[in-house]
Amino acid sequence: MVSLYRTFLGLQLLLLLLITSCSNPNSATNVRTNQPIALHINTSPSIADTVTMMPPDSEFPYRLDAPNEKFKLSKELKEISGLTCYKDKWLAAVQDEKGAIYLINMNTGDTEDVIEFSADGDYEGITCVKETFYTLRADGVLFQIKHWKGKQKNVKTKVIDTNLGERNDTEGLTFDSLKNQLLIACKASPIIGGKESGVRAAYAYDLKEKKFKVEPIFLLSRKTFKKYIKENIKKNPSYKPYLKEIKQAKKELLFEPSAIAIHPVSNHYYLLSSAGNSLIVLDRSFNIKHLERLDAKRFEQPEGLTFNSKGDLFISSEGQKKKARIYKFDYLP
Repeated sequence: MVSLYRTFLGLQLLLLLLITSCSNPNSATNVRTNQPIALHINTSPSIADTVTMMPPDSEFPYRLDAPNEKFKLSKELKEISGLTCYKDKWLAAVQDEKGAIYLINMNTGDTEDVIEFSADGDYEGITCVKETFYTLRADGVLFQIKHWKGKQKNVKTKVIDTNLGERNDTEGLTFDSLKNQLLIACKASPIIGGKESGVRAAYAYDLKEKKFKVEPIFLLSRKTFKKYIKENIKKNPSYKPYLKEIKQAKKELLFEPSAIAIHPVSNHYYLLSSAGNSLIVLDRSFNIKHLERLDAKRFEQPEGLTFNSKGDLFISSEGQKKKARIYKFDYLP
């Protein structure tokens, strides 16, 4: 009888342990051996966003329906992709096929110099830190370009590997002066070594430590994007077409960052997407401040954006039926 009683107690204890283990999510770990770096990102609809929402910004400081200036670009820049401002005199650009930087006169749109820095490739982003240019290839590789002034033979290029790859489709690049780091926006998967279509991410490369940070600086999910539109559609009826597009896209996020830049006055993040012709503004806490739709007739394929020191906005659009163009929008504080 005693033996049976002890057996019964043992079974009760085992059952209690099993119940406790199942109810405690921290009692086990989930190791994904096919991921070279774990980012603690899951692919369920309840993914933890770092991007949150705010009411739409009624004081968006640009009239995107009325550019103040526009420039038609040369044939070489028909597939212009990345854009940055250099010394408030030139716009520096890269294009999809050639390892070269094009210096464009900010007042005329004329190409004044071409700096060849590497072999042909799919170059998508560009930024500058003082006299040093950085460019970004679609497979996540960064290029540092120094000593480019003067003779072409003096150009010194350094290749910087990141943990990002082709699945991430890296297109956006900018310099964050407040944190002394480069920001890289992913057009496709936010996961290093993995695939996810309903979330977008941006990563950072620390210029002081010369180190790539493996945790994203922010995540934007389809769920947050959709919720923002639904909660603000009454104030912005122009958001209505988004609902149909979101439904058609099913589990995918229709926003695919092709460019990222930081406003020199507000320090807000501006992200441009050629998919859906959209522009999103985030504040420094990664709240969505504003969402703007770009006119598809004017912007055939918007791929680059940048600001001058005054806050004037420049957006480049690839040429398809027309020549590639750059549009300037004056800052209206």
